[in-house]
Amino acid sequence: MYVNIRERRIVDFGNHSMVLEIADADYNNIYDGYSDDIAWEIVNNYLQYRSDDGRPSNVHIQHDDVNNIVRIYADIDYLGNDHTTYRGHWEIR
Repeated sequence: MYVNIRERRIVDFGNHSMVLEIADADYNNIYDGYSDDIAWEIVNNYLQYRSDDGRPSNVHIQHDDVNNIVRIYADIDYLGNDHTTYRGHWEIR
């Protein structure tokens, strides 16, 4: 699903925000219902997928019935972050 996500980033005076857009058909193939908990999971997994060290906050989800799009909004913090070690096939053991 992550290759089909459209990502938009906004930087406003050092504050980073992100909007992820997913076709609702792709979303509904995996998830049942729309909740901020699911949105948190998607944002965290997406950041891992992109090897992005940002820390999300204020994550919320919105379903656009008219355009058949699921939008996930998140603020992303980069200042003061330590490098994140993601667990995946590339992890050094």
